[in-house]
Amino acid sequence: MDTQDHDRHDRSDRHERELPVIERRRVLQGLAVGAGAVALAGGTGVAARRHLGASEATKEAIGVDRVVRTTCSPNCTGSCGQLAFVRDDRVVKIQQAADFPDEVYNPRGCMKGLSYHHNIHGADRILHPLIRTGERGSGEFREASWEEVLDRIAEEFQRIGAGYGYDAIHVFGQVPGSGYVHKGANYRACAALGMSHGTSFDFNGDLPMGMPITFGVQNAEHETKDWANSRFLLVVGANPLDTRIPDAHFLFDATERGARLVVVDPVFSATAAKADSWLRIAPGTDAAFALGMVHVILAEGLADLDFVRTYTDATLLVRTDTGRRLRADELTEVDDRGQTGLRAEEDEVYVVWDEATGRPVALGTERLGLPDGVEAALDGTFTVTLADSTEVEVRPAWVAVVEEVTRWTPERVAEVTDIPADLLLRAARAYASESPAAILMGGGSNHWFHGDLIGRAYALLATVTGNIGRSGGGFSVYVGQYKVRVDTSPWWYVDGVQAPIVPSIYFLRGRSETMHPAVPYPAQGFKALFCTFANMFVQSPDLNRLYETLDELELIVVADPILTETALHADIVLPATTWYEKTDLTATPVHPFVQLQQAAIPPVGESRDELWMWQEIIRRIDPDVAEEHFLPYSAEDAVEMILAAGDTPDGPTRGMTLERLRQGPLRLNVADPDVPFLPQIRDLEPFPPRSLPAPLGATQRFVPTGRIEFYKEEERFLASGQQVPTHLDPHDDGVHDPAAYPLQILSPHSKWRIHSTYGNNPWLAEIHGDRPKVLLHPEDARARGIRDGDGIEVANGRGQLGAWAKVTEAQRPGSVTLHEGWWPRLFRSGKGINELTTSEVNPIHEIHNVPNMWAPSTPWKDCRCEVRLA
Repeated sequence: MDTQDHDRHDRSDRHERELPVIERRRVLQGLAVGAGAVALAGGTGVAARRHLGASEATKEAIGVDRVVRTTCSPNCTGSCGQLAFVRDDRVVKIQQAADFPDEVYNPRGCMKGLSYHHNIHGADRILHPLIRTGERGSGEFREASWEEVLDRIAEEFQRIGAGYGYDAIHVFGQVPGSGYVHKGANYRACAALGMSHGTSFDFNGDLPMGMPITFGVQNAEHETKDWANSRFLLVVGANPLDTRIPDAHFLFDATERGARLVVVDPVFSATAAKADSWLRIAPGTDAAFALGMVHVILAEGLADLDFVRTYTDATLLVRTDTGRRLRADELTEVDDRGQTGLRAEEDEVYVVWDEATGRPVALGTERLGLPDGVEAALDGTFTVTLADSTEVEVRPAWVAVVEEVTRWTPERVAEVTDIPADLLLRAARAYASESPAAILMGGGSNHWFHGDLIGRAYALLATVTGNIGRSGGGFSVYVGQYKVRVDTSPWWYVDGVQAPIVPSIYFLRGRSETMHPAVPYPAQGFKALFCTFANMFVQSPDLNRLYETLDELELIVVADPILTETALHADIVLPATTWYEKTDLTATPVHPFVQLQQAAIPPVGESRDELWMWQEIIRRIDPDVAEEHFLPYSAEDAVEMILAAGDTPDGPTRGMTLERLRQGPLRLNVADPDVPFLPQIRDLEPFPPRSLPAPLGATQRFVPTGRIEFYKEEERFLASGQQVPTHLDPHDDGVHDPAAYPLQILSPHSKWRIHSTYGNNPWLAEIHGDRPKVLLHPEDARARGIRDGDGIEVANGRGQLGAWAKVTEAQRPGSVTLHEGWWPRLFRSGKGINELTTSEVNPIHEIHNVPNMWAPSTPWKDCRCEVRLA
């Protein structure tokens, strides 16, 4: 049996000391080791050792110096372990490591990750610091020394800090799950100086606002291997065969065991092609579809109403005069023999109606369920006497939910969604009859102005069938590697002080009239942008609006390995290391393993990592702060700080150490399989569980009842008629006249890019043709005189672009598709799809302010356009 020692080091210099390598001598020695010793190796399984032994043969065959185990770390959620084959300090081959302790995750990878060495050593790689000499966007730069650019950044930061306040500097980086250490260095720097840190999960439109509204959490998805335990998979607005390549096989593991796969999508996607049923839905109407499913399930007696009573707010009484929940302290008399304990000091005691005694009963928030012997009503109207002796009518919150659901008959749903009533009936019956049943939602259903309503409706569907907190079931939204799964506070905070965080939508748009007062928006607006590993000037929504901010910004600094469009608009460009050139800690929502990202090669050219950049900038601004909080720490120190913070009996990183991670991935301290809400469903603990890194108290206010909430009593919900899940038409229908802009434009993720990452990769360009194509249905193409391959223009009131037509029946009539992430230089004209997208803010998303958790989530798909022959 093969074994190996990952933790061998070449002692020649400081960089090499950080390179765990797989040496042929050790692999060969492992052939003679007994099974008992193999069991002590830790972090890798039998198949992993076999695979690494095979990689040693590859190493010898292609003539490389070393093979380093590391992690692929774009914002794709894959978090795939990789082997980097290195010759002369260049990565010449990338291969899946296949060393996850859980064999079902081996191997993980895709063509994108395996081709990344072309980006590491490609023509667009930034090798030296650059200072702009021409107009912003001209690409005219001169090379500079690190000393010069760092001195200039420090001077400009000090000038802006003195004139406007350091919070006028906006630091923007992409999702932290792909690198807790170096992305954390951005947060640490902002905490130290008082700069504003931006947000990405909400700015990307990925924050599924239905989750905090309903469950009180940022998001909560099942690990992907749990798909295989499902009997019914309802995939909505997602295309896992293209965007979840390492995990797509779990869908087919389920279907091979007899599960049904139903895909709801306007487009005949790769996943739809493999489904048992494909429901072609009108874009943006998922909430109506989900409510129609619930309508059928309730009407035909297929609902699990005991589950609804136990875990949701359905039985809590609501005053008909105010629309607000009845509190126990409002009554002259209330039965308090039941559960009146509170989850938190600021919580209140609510009231249910006991049908057995005909009396109101107090119900606290300390635990779920109902008091013994209480038969809480789900319907009816009752009269209660308030403390001031007035009488008011009350009714259970479930009454309002059922009233709304009753409106969504299969026939009405068919009119709105274009899904025939008979197909809706069959889908609802099948979903309710199979157990467990899972709903897997992606950005296609989430990226809408009213995406919160879509999420709430699907959450209702999962709950009324008792599928929450069950292996193989659940309502999971898979959108980005956003998730903080470890306790980052010792590294991200400075002496317990958190960075001021401003949702980046306000950097783009400025204050909104309904912005939450707790948002720390700078008094004099933003005057500088420090952008790291984020192609903001391609990937921002409402792109032309963003370009209008350029004149207001006195400094733009971009740190990136690649000369992106964003870098072209910078005043100063800092050459950053790729994930194959630095140490970091990574995790993902889709599998429960923490991995050590390990440097395979020295920094290319003069590139440096983000921690080093901030150490040097802050050393120039405040040497005392730098000496205390930055200069003493390496990336390895940061990893150890984070691991130690969670190394408690119930902590996420219990038992983890840096040395153990050098040996391979380690499973977080979570259930197996990792199923959200288990403590709530199994042990009746109140909602919500904690969403790291926010303290629990910050998110408890999202669901003040401590239960799954389908009735929302905040004034903004009541005033807009959104107190219960409902459907509202796409928002852009009221912005762009459908008569003038009759086509809805969808912008899904591409199989060949992670957003704009890999957009310049030559291997992938050879596959996809390197030409932005707009998918049109033949009917829409004929009406406009467009043939396949023609040059076309796509436009609306926000902008226009030039691309090429791809005429296909896979596209739904009345809509077009242009995959996001294309680089602007590849279009016939324009900046790309985000010239057309909107950045409008939904006021519901501003009721609370917890960055990246309850914050404005951008509506990318809510977009109308017209297409014409160029």
